[in-house]
Amino acid sequence: MPRPFSFFSRKKTTTVSFKDLYEDWFNTLTTTLLPLLRQSLSSPSPTLLPFRRDLLLQHFLSHYDFLDLAASNDVSQILFPSWRNSLEIPFLFLGDLHPYLFTNLLRSFIDAANNEEDAEKNGFNYPAKGSLLETLEYSLDKPWPVLMAWTNPSENLVLRIEQIECGLRLMVPPLVSRVKKVQAAFVGRVAEKWVACAGKKMALEEAVKVEMEEMLGVFVDANRLRRSVIIEIVNATDVYQGALFLEGLAQFLIGFKDPALLGEFERCKIPINGVHWGL
Repeated sequence: MPRPFSFFSRKKTTTVSFKDLYEDWFNTLTTTLLPLLRQSLSSPSPTLLPFRRDLLLQHFLSHYDFLDLAASNDVSQILFPSWRNSLEIPFLFLGDLHPYLFTNLLRSFIDAANNEEDAEKNGFNYPAKGSLLETLEYSLDKPWPVLMAWTNPSENLVLRIEQIECGLRLMVPPLVSRVKKVQAAFVGRVAEKWVACAGKKMALEEAVKVEMEEMLGVFVDANRLRRSVIIEIVNATDVYQGALFLEGLAQFLIGFKDPALLGEFERCKIPINGVHWGL
C-alpha cells in the first residue's frame, strides 16, 4: 500500500518503512548472530570467535546503511520515530543511539571488573550480587580469557578510549548547533513566506523541504559518527573484549523490548524527557 502523502517525503514513491527493516534486522540479531557469538564466547577454543565478532560488527554497521537509505527517501520517519517505544526514546540522538552510549558501555565493563578487583585487594572477599566473583563462581562454562577480559586493561586501550571520548566531545556539540540553526532558519523562513505568499500551503511545503534537506545532512553526519565510534572501539580492543562489547550492545537493544522492563518504566511516576548527555 502506498504511503500517505507527507510534507517530509523527498520522493512520493512506495517504500518499505524503516520500522519493517529494523524488525528484520533485530530478528537476525537476536535469533542468529548473537547466539552464534555467545556460543563462541563459551567455547574453550576461540577459533570462530574473530569471525563471529566481525559478523556482528558488520550487522551493526548494516543497520546504519539501512538508516541512511531510509532517511534519503523520508528523513522524518527516522528523526521522528513514532514506532519507537517509550524506553528507547530517551536514548535517541538524531534518530538513533547517542554515540556517547557506546563509550559509556565500554567504560562500564572496565569499571565493573576493576572495582571488584579493588574490593578484593581491600579484603572484601564475599561474592556480591552481579560481581566478578559471582561471575567466576556461577559462570564456569566461560573460558578464563572471557571472564578476565576487562581486568587490568592495557594502557593502550585506556588511552584509545580517552581519545575516542575526546573526539566525541569535539564532534557532538557542533551537530547539536547545526540542528538548532536549521530549526531557527525554518521558523524564520515560514514566517517570511507566510506573509509574502498568498498560497500558505505552498510556503509551508517549500520551507519544510529545505529544512528536511538540511536535517538529512546533519543526520548522515551523526550516523557516520556512530559508525566510526563502534569501529574504533572494536579496533582498539582484543578479540574477547570486542566480542563482549558487541554482545553488551546487542543486549542493550534487546532490553528495550523486554515487556517487564518496559512496563516498569511506563509505570514510573517521575517524568523522563531524555537522557542528559552532558551537552
